[in-house]
Amino acid sequence: MKPNETHRSYIEKVATDNREYVQALLDENQRLHEQLADLQADRARTTQMLEQALEERRAFSARYVEVEQQNTNLANLYVASYQLHGTLDRERVLTAIKEIIINLIGSEELAIWEVDRDFGAMVLIDSFGIDKGRWAALPLDTPGVIGIVAKTGEAYTGHNTKVHVAGREERLTACIPLKLDGEVIAVIALFSLLAQKERLESIDYELFDLLGSHGATALYCTRDGVAMEALQ
Repeated sequence: MKPNETHRSYIEKVATDNREYVQALLDENQRLHEQLADLQADRARTTQMLEQALEERRAFSARYVEVEQQNTNLANLYVASYQLHGTLDRERVLTAIKEIIINLIGSEELAIWEVDRDFGAMVLIDSFGIDKGRWAALPLDTPGVIGIVAKTGEAYTGHNTKVHVAGREERLTACIPLKLDGEVIAVIALFSLLAQKERLESIDYELFDLLGSHGATALYCTRDGVAMEALQ
């Protein structure tokens, strides 16, 4: 073979080897690219599964807390109901009402009036943390939220009245009518909540309902004549 042919044959061989080497590099690069894509897909699936598992865990934890809170609320309602119906002694019933408001609802400023229609007024029968002299007796037609609650039998919880809360009612948080057979026999007013309690919660409204019905029955049954009849 002539030198030129030998040289050309060598060059062609080198070029062929280079093309094969480059193609091998391209093939390897494609393989690595596909492998990387598979790894990224696996990572995405793993991340998605992990996020889903974390979300399910958060949902479970939230549901657990919710169930625990519901159990606590039910226990509180049971205890409150038992306290109201566990005695025919008026002082103990009033103490039970105050304990429900102070310990379960969270207010240490409250007043309890009994409606005396013959006298035409609401008469203060118990209180806590307020000036009794300012609230001793209120005419049934007294202006303001408390008078409206006594007249209409509709509870006030801070946002469901067109009456502007002012004057001595300025710090009023809630006002609950205690009704028996549709008639208001007593009214409870809650003023400021405890410092650590920012607002009324759903359990508070359930306790208001309990006080409105069971509290009314308990107070009625502890009136002197009714209590004596019940004991006979």
